[in-house]
Amino acid sequence: MSLWRFLKRWLTGSQEKRTYASDVAAVGLPYVPKEDDRYQLWISLSPREQDVTALTCLGYTNPQIAARLGLSVETVKSYLKIVLVRSASRTKADLRVLFASWDFSEWEKRPDPHRWLD
Repeated sequence: MSLWRFLKRWLTGSQEKRTYASDVAAVGLPYVPKEDDRYQLWISLSPREQDVTALTCLGYTNPQIAARLGLSVETVKSYLKIVLVRSASRTKADLRVLFASWDFSEWEKRPDPHRWLD
């Protein structure tokens, strides 16, 4: 199960046959997400900051992130700067290490949910 799907299910309180402990193990989160500093950081980020963080952790460059999200490179840099300050990271590599155990592969599959439809 992807991190995105787990968080969506966890936030909406939807119940399935899987147990809570197996869901957490499937995405690599600690048993109690509310006590994990990374999770607290994640939920404090805006949706755009989460997008930039996820794509950065997947190895995308700033121009690639900008093209994918329909933003300017400067806007991506601004979001990234905010994330780096909030996470107490100095570089993108530090950010990738911080979230190394999280699975962001779902971000590569989904279209940009924040872009207006024509």
